[in-house]
Amino acid sequence: MNKRPRICFLTGSAADWGGASRVLYTTLRSIDLSRIDPLVLLSGDGPIQNELESRGIDCRVWGPLTEPDNKLSYINTLFRVMQFYRLQRINLIHVNHRFWRPAEVLAALLLRIPVLVHFHVVNEQRGSLMGHCRAAICVSKYVATHSVNIGLKHEVIYNPVDSSRFDSTTNQRDRWGLSTEDVIVSFVGQIRDIKGVQDFIAMARRIKHDNVCFLIAGECRDPVTFPGSYDVDSLNEMIAGDERIRYLGYISDVESIYQRSDIVVVPSRWQEPLGLISLEAGACSKPVVATRVGGIPEIVQDNVNGLLANVGDVNELTDCVQLLINNPKLRQELGSSARKQIEKRFTSAPVQAFEELLLRYAKNR
Repeated sequence: MNKRPRICFLTGSAADWGGASRVLYTTLRSIDLSRIDPLVLLSGDGPIQNELESRGIDCRVWGPLTEPDNKLSYINTLFRVMQFYRLQRINLIHVNHRFWRPAEVLAALLLRIPVLVHFHVVNEQRGSLMGHCRAAICVSKYVATHSVNIGLKHEVIYNPVDSSRFDSTTNQRDRWGLSTEDVIVSFVGQIRDIKGVQDFIAMARRIKHDNVCFLIAGECRDPVTFPGSYDVDSLNEMIAGDERIRYLGYISDVESIYQRSDIVVVPSRWQEPLGLISLEAGACSKPVVATRVGGIPEIVQDNVNGLLANVGDVNELTDCVQLLINNPKLRQELGSSARKQIEKRFTSAPVQAFEELLLRYAKNR
């Protein structure tokens, strides 16, 4: 195949938020357009469309994938999609999230267009059209080995990071009333029990330094609507008036948290597929204290680019953070090592591996 293969990307979000969306759009920002001709079908209007189109990437607002709730509507969509794929001369379909039986995937299968599904979390689904795809792209070895066997070949490609996004040396702590003498320990992510924010707060309250500040950045949600989440009142109850622990709310420029931090803590209680927070903190040359869960140990190597603690062990988590608070040189060494690993393994390397995989399956249709 001499011409660039036309590859259709089915997305789950039109904004640059959520782990799966951030991974796809980071990749598309760097993908080699001289080798691949992308067509991105967005789930709705969103800010990412103008950015991708400015790169010369064809984007269409498509809407959510069509599952077979209404038989007539499903059949109509199926034939419409088949015609669309023919007109666009699609060589390969990439689905950026798990699915059941969408017409968009069935249409590709009927036309014998190869379909790749991207597992951003461990897949536990059976009986869907996923079993008829050519392969599953897995974001870690952990995801590859713990997803249910539905007969797919698992291709491990780590999530990429755009290191230029984190290259700023800005450290204006006055944004939150912090001094240059303060040691900043941060938690970034969803304010949920599975993310271990309760362990972060318990750890913070055990550390008795006045010049240490603990930042929590993320969105609180109603636990009735979002089970396992914490609302602001619940969070403040756990903080119990400790003025060193500050809840900042949702921060859109999350890199500003990393840049102002000395230590980033990832105390997850669930099996993280890989852990974007660990990658992003490493890109900012920050040491990470994380739990030994899921794919995190594939990023964070104990005493090399961070420290690892057992899940739910607040005592061990506290000891790790305390060690880094007391040892600025160790913080610098681990942070420098983290940045080097990001540059070597998690910037251009995953994008190039993704390109090669797409080309291989597009040519073998």
